[in-house]
Amino acid sequence: MIGARVLAAAAAGAAGWAVRDYRKWRSLGPGGLPPNVAGWITVTGMRLRGRDRFEPLEPGEGDVSRILLDLPPRDGQRPEVGPHPVPHRVLDQHAPEPVKAALQAVVAELAVPPLEIRTSGWEKHHDALCVRGGPEIAHVHPSDGSMHVVLGAVDARVVVKRRWGEYHPLAGVMLGLPATYTLLYPPRTLAEVEVLRVVLTAAVEHAGSGT
Repeated sequence: MIGARVLAAAAAGAAGWAVRDYRKWRSLGPGGLPPNVAGWITVTGMRLRGRDRFEPLEPGEGDVSRILLDLPPRDGQRPEVGPHPVPHRVLDQHAPEPVKAALQAVVAELAVPPLEIRTSGWEKHHDALCVRGGPEIAHVHPSDGSMHVVLGAVDARVVVKRRWGEYHPLAGVMLGLPATYTLLYPPRTLAEVEVLRVVLTAAVEHAGSGT
């Protein structure tokens, strides 16, 4: 009897966790998986394969991009990032609407040939800055103002170390995500938008180099 009660209590606890976690996942908004139980089960399995969000998978060679040499450290604590790798979102320190709009404008300004704006192949629902006929470079998440960007290996290490972002937990692990697929935290001010403009410019230069 005691054993049965323990098992029943454990099953009830697991069911309660699953319901709460599913609701939290749904609250993150659209991403690359269907927003239903099947999608949640898929992302729950992905969580088991997540990598360290602050350590590179590859050391990278060469020097940091010149444009990032004077990248300042980000003030304050890093924001809290949700445990679900898809969609990969920030839970606090969201960008104010005017700041978010300014960041979107920066992305649009960069979309000059050979770059273009098209639907993100990873997010499925959002526009992304891409090389025309080539790889995706970056996209903004409308829900929080965070971004995903593909950087050079050395550049990504600098951006993460100076607290402007962290590696996607599945970067270089699965889904075809590059090892330097990096989450940039939402800008809190227009001044921080200008810092992210510098990071985006480094990403564009990396895409153009083909390395």
